[in-house]
Parts: sequence; structure tokens; C-alpha cells
Amino acid sequence: MKTNVTADSPITIALDPGHGGEEKGADYYGKHEKDINLKIALKLRDKLLEYDNVTVFLTREGDENVGLKERADRAAAANADIFISLHCNASVSHASHGASVYVSTGEADRKQLCDFADLFLGEFEDIGLDNAGTFARVTQMGGRRADGSFDDYYGVLRHSYNNGIPAMIVEHCYMDNSIDYEYISNEKYFEKLVNADAGAIAAYYGLEDREGKKVEPKHGRKYGATTKAIKLNYFQPPELNSVKLVDYSGKSPDLAAFEVDIKDEAGVNYIYLVYKNSAGNAVTIPLIIGEPLTTGKYELKGYIPENLITGTYDLSYVGLYNEAGFDAGYNYYGGKLIGFGKCDWLESFNYSGEAAINVTAQGSISMAHIRELDSKMKLGIIQRCSFGSYYYLK
Repeated sequence: MKTNVTADSPITIALDPGHGGEEKGADYYGKHEKDINLKIALKLRDKLLEYDNVTVFLTREGDENVGLKERADRAAAANADIFISLHCNASVSHASHGASVYVSTGEADRKQLCDFADLFLGEFEDIGLDNAGTFARVTQMGGRRADGSFDDYYGVLRHSYNNGIPAMIVEHCYMDNSIDYEYISNEKYFEKLVNADAGAIAAYYGLEDREGKKVEPKHGRKYGATTKAIKLNYFQPPELNSVKLVDYSGKSPDLAAFEVDIKDEAGVNYIYLVYKNSAGNAVTIPLIIGEPLTTGKYELKGYIPENLITGTYDLSYVGLYNEAGFDAGYNYYGGKLIGFGKCDWLESFNYSGEAAINVTAQGSISMAHIRELDSKMKLGIIQRCSFGSYYYLK
């Protein structure tokens, strides 16, 4: 992966304005994410072209539908040296804020991509945005590369990696957060946002302007740390030691009980289980958490959705998030749950189907369970998320 630009070694930067056409992306306060992403890309291209020996390619220049693989293929056809996908964010709770960067999970260039992400986040911190972290997220469905590592969760990163192009996704801010929203609705702040992008790219590649000046790098306040982590003085991702099903009637829908053994001192605030059956049908089951969970074993309930096909559903993935802003994912493969978090591999553990669920009958969730969940939601102990009628999370 190139880290500098010279007369003999120019660079082609592929900017990928996320979404487009019928795919609007996040949609808040009358603004569509697809339009903001394109506006960022066009302005950023103009700023980057002020430097010598730089070519900028856009995967789309208008409001069109472009598939994830097509975006990576267009960048490859343009001989891009780097693929930067431009996005804005939103959250189920509407309480999240800050800028984050996702890099490929692939072994090639991952450390250099993390260094690049650090410059982006340092620039965003400098203009007043919180640092929401650098992440690499593995697939939830077990896909693997030729080298044995798990595929990227995000399609543009997966396809770019397969094309031999280092790739990253920049999530500039949360559109549904009133503070972050200023950066996309106010032209003064929007200019700062694009300048931050340009500054990070120029600093990483050592670009010189027409007067021979270089941009001074702005690193994150602490490498690989989120703003939340710095406040808590805790810099580790959550770790999973075991997971098993301890109580389930076999009915769809119903509540099931799971035992999880975790290691984390900041407090795990979200755990979800991804299952698939022999036909490849997948279901996601968030576990109900009240107060954040620190190191220990816990029995947590999860809602088994209605209308599941009868049969066995095997655990394929476990995702965890903690209060410090870090996540971890555990993929099942070869008798183990293999951990990945904070852009690196974590400790793995043996797993022999202890959390598998066997759906035997169609049923209906009791009104007592529904009233219990609704009551907790009204009290603010848990809150409903968007996965289904009665999924809840803290």
C-alpha cells in the first residue's frame, strides 16, 4: 500500500459516494444520505486535485444505483490505489454520535489502513466531532478467504480486497444526532468536514500543494481509542468465553434463556446471536440487557421470532459491544468460536453446539411476557430496536 506520492509514483484515489438511486441510505430532517455522500465526494475531489500527481476517480458521479461489487470493480478498472467509501451514520437509539472508520479485515495492509484511519479520526477530533472508533468487522455468515481468514462484513471492503485494493469506509457523523447534524446541514461546518477528509488523505500520502507545502498530520488523541474509551480509561474490546442455551420451549415465537460468560470491565451493553439452519436461512436474536455487564456469567433472555421453520438452527456468529465503544465478533468454524475485535484476532474457545436452538412447533408468546417487556421498556430498563416486533435492547 502506497504511503507517499512522488513524480515517479503518482496515486489514484477512488472515492465511493455511498448509496444512490433508489437506495437513499439514512434519511433524517429532510436530507438523504446518498445526496450528502455525493456532495462530500465532489467537493473532496476538487480539493485533492489541487495536489500534484493525484488522480481522483468517483464510483458514481450522479444519482444512480451501483451495486457493491460494481463499485469495487469500477475502482479496479480505474487502477485505484485506495478505495474510500464515504458515508454518514444513524443509530437505532438516535443517541450515538461521532465519526468512525471501518477498514478491511484482510491481513494485507490492515495495519497501514488503521494508521490511515487514525489520521481521519484525528482530523475529525480537531473539528469537534467525537471519535467513535476504528473497526474491522468480519462476516456473520462464515465466508472465508483462500488464506483461511474470515471475509469482511461490508461488501465494498470485501470486493475491494478481492480486487487487490486497500479499502476503508468513512462514517463522517450521525445524521440523527442534533450536534453531528450541524456538520452536514451548516455550510461552514460542512466545509470543515470535507477539509478534514482532504487533510487526512494529504497527510497520509505526503501530498504537496502547488507551493510545495505539506499538511501536518493530525493523529487521534490516543491511537486506536474512541472518545468514550479515553473518558473511561478502558481500551479493550469485549471478550466472550462461552455461550449456551439453558431454557427454551421449542416454540416460535417464545422467550429463550441463554448463559453467557464474558470478560469486560467497561460493561457490555449489547449482545446478539446469529443463527442459520441447514437451508441457510438466518435469524438474529438480540439478548435483553439491563445495566451493562462486566466480567462474569449471566443468564439473559432472547426473543425467538415467530414463523420460524421447524428444525435446528446452529449458532454462526456472536456480536458484542461495550461502553468504551468497541465491538467484537465470534465466528463459528471447526469446533471453535473464533474472535475478532479492535481490528485484530482475539482468543477463541471450543464450541460444540451448546447454544443451538431446535424449533419444534409454532406457538404464540404469552401476554405476560409481552407485558413484562413493555413495562421494562416504559421504565427505560430496555428499549425496542428495529429487528422485529418484540426485540429489545438497552
